[in-house]
Amino acid sequence: MLCEVCQKESFKYKCPKCLKKTCSLKCSKLHKSNDKCTGIANDSTMYISSETLKKADDEKHENNIMVQRDFNFLSNLKRKIELDKNDAFLKNKKTLLGNKRARYDGEIQRIIRRGVNCLLLPRGMQRSQRNRSKWDKPLDTFVWSIEWILCPPRDKLGEEETFEHISHRVKETDGLLDGISNVVYDKCCSIFSIENQKEDIEIKETKAEKSGKLLSAGVKFYMKYFPQNAIQVMDTKELVELDISSKCIAELFRNKTVIEFPTIYVAKDEQDLPQPYKVVQEPRLPDLIVRSKPFNHAEENNDDDDGDNAAPEESTTKPVTEGQQPHISIPQKQVSEDSDDDYDPTASFKL
Repeated sequence: MLCEVCQKESFKYKCPKCLKKTCSLKCSKLHKSNDKCTGIANDSTMYISSETLKKADDEKHENNIMVQRDFNFLSNLKRKIELDKNDAFLKNKKTLLGNKRARYDGEIQRIIRRGVNCLLLPRGMQRSQRNRSKWDKPLDTFVWSIEWILCPPRDKLGEEETFEHISHRVKETDGLLDGISNVVYDKCCSIFSIENQKEDIEIKETKAEKSGKLLSAGVKFYMKYFPQNAIQVMDTKELVELDISSKCIAELFRNKTVIEFPTIYVAKDEQDLPQPYKVVQEPRLPDLIVRSKPFNHAEENNDDDDGDNAAPEESTTKPVTEGQQPHISIPQKQVSEDSDDDYDPTASFKL
């Protein structure tokens, strides 16, 4: 059949509204112009007489195409309004919040763990995700995550690089040398030229032998120093040397400040430490510690811990000014484990 407009070419298209046959876009536009046709099959805004509406019923008078068309039109219109309303709210919200930079409140994100002042980072940061320090119920003790940073001697800077490793589940009742993992110990032997019997499978070194080798090699251990009662996350670039001869981890870390978990620097000499870090003398704390009201200890919700592995002694604090006693409030069901002055992690009791 030929095009009903030009009567020359075979038709290719049909008008959705009047079904008039056209062969090209030019003929289609000419048809709309001459016949005043919109080309829209179902114009929902077009008036429909009652007679036309009745004729659209089916034989059983159960369905009506025109009524269904109007219902769909109103439903789509309602949905479009709701979507536009929600989109406008989200866009305005982003615009209002975009001008304000989220600020970290360092005075709130602070917690006392086993006598250690821990500064907590916002959730999602890498160091916060790596922190697995918790109360371990099967071991019946607190376990720490410890970061080890091995600083090679200056004469080996070209051969060895600074080594960093994080050990988990280090018991607070162990000595610092006992908490060194095999990976860290092997690297210490490599960096500090210590004889290692790793290649001999039949001979296995005990923890005491490993500790003795590290001490005899003159390896020193350092920890970052923060001002007492620090409440802000910062890097002081100052280190203090740890006395690891007779103290356990709990005694070494007590009254110290850490960011999430302790960081230990291992070096043979102060000159081998990273620049611009320097070793300072830690000021002695006063012998008399002001006691506050009976301590209540708050539980910390840790994503890595199970419900029955919650630490029995973790309490959030705020900065305490001079002449003011600290006050710590927590749920009444939590039972205090140890007082700060009488706490001895190495003590054992027999019933």
